[in-house]
Amino acid sequence: MRRSIAASTLLALVALSFPGCGGEGGDGIELVFAAGNDPSGATAALIEEYNAAHPGVTVRFQAMPANTDTQHDAYVTYLSARESNIDLYSLDVIWTAEFAKAGWIAELPEGLLDRNAFLEAPLKSATYEGALYAVPWFTDAGVLYYRRDLLDEEGLPVPETWSDLRAACRRVAEPRGMEGFVWQGARYEGLVCDFLEFLWGLGGTLDPESLADDPGRVERDVSETLAMMRALIEDGTSPESVLTYKEEDARRVFTEGHALFMRNWPYAWSMAQGEGSKVKDAVGTARLAHAPGETPYSTIGGWNVAVSAFTEHPDEAIEFLQFITGERSLKERAIAGGYLPTRKSTFKDPDVLDANPYFADFFEVFRFTRNRPRSPEYPRASDVTQEHVHEAISGQTSPEEAASAMVDALVPILAE
Repeated sequence: MRRSIAASTLLALVALSFPGCGGEGGDGIELVFAAGNDPSGATAALIEEYNAAHPGVTVRFQAMPANTDTQHDAYVTYLSARESNIDLYSLDVIWTAEFAKAGWIAELPEGLLDRNAFLEAPLKSATYEGALYAVPWFTDAGVLYYRRDLLDEEGLPVPETWSDLRAACRRVAEPRGMEGFVWQGARYEGLVCDFLEFLWGLGGTLDPESLADDPGRVERDVSETLAMMRALIEDGTSPESVLTYKEEDARRVFTEGHALFMRNWPYAWSMAQGEGSKVKDAVGTARLAHAPGETPYSTIGGWNVAVSAFTEHPDEAIEFLQFITGERSLKERAIAGGYLPTRKSTFKDPDVLDANPYFADFFEVFRFTRNRPRSPEYPRASDVTQEHVHEAISGQTSPEEAASAMVDALVPILAE
């Protein structure tokens, strides 16, 4: 109920703030671009530049709430009413399939993008049934943070496998009274991201195709993954408190100097290097741990930009879409706001690397990323996954029972 009220209130504010949006104004065409607020000011500056160069078009920015669930609910309420007052939307990567199937966002013209210019996983997140419905704007992926100073002191390399990570925790963290490995174990979307990384690192998958073709194999892989996650807590590699951790909980423990390893998103790097951090200049980043012989994949996050299916000015909206997701715009947002670009070339731009030297290390991580299951029913699948994963890793049910219940519930949602 609270989320519905929040969405309704937001939509009322949007309607009041932009009574003439999406139509012809006295100065020409007016477009509205809805996205999360950009505190760096980079997006506002780019829009101002665009407006100056296009006297017949005025783009207005509609800042959306920081809470992703509230933003999603507002979009769903607005688009299901076929409102045309917002012309372009910034969408979480997990929303593309849902919005495309509902007919709320426009299929983009063939040949609009040079697909080879983008990182593979962000581009895939912008498609549905082979068609392009959005353009990748900025990206995210899970990263392993580690105390470089302490590993160097003990003469240890960065661990690649889970057994190596456990051994490093016993040798380095335990004698110092530190936590070993902190991650996101609370029951929320972040847990799904972490769970999938554990699953992929053990060679498993939760893709709809695998659920349809061999649900028994998926169940075995899920069970093995849940058992390993629970074992990390039981053997002391991870504290019991990770069961309540979200991103900032893990980040605070790590930047206070109380943990040897952390799984988190790239945003945590600047905070680890910021004033007040007790691990400043003592942190490294790497790809996530994995089982021997397997590839460590990170869950992709980030946001794309789509054109409303109900815009009254599709040509102008697409032109602005190309500008705000173009190489120069991505460069400006990377320099001013630290937003990780989705174009390969931007990661190698000298000006971008001068402003964000750590981007070079993150590029290797972003070469090995995967999407969460891409389905119009993803919100339901996420709820099911959160429930059963958390029950297993908290010891409420066995890994086998949780895996069986989870796969039984996911097959009709994702595979059928």
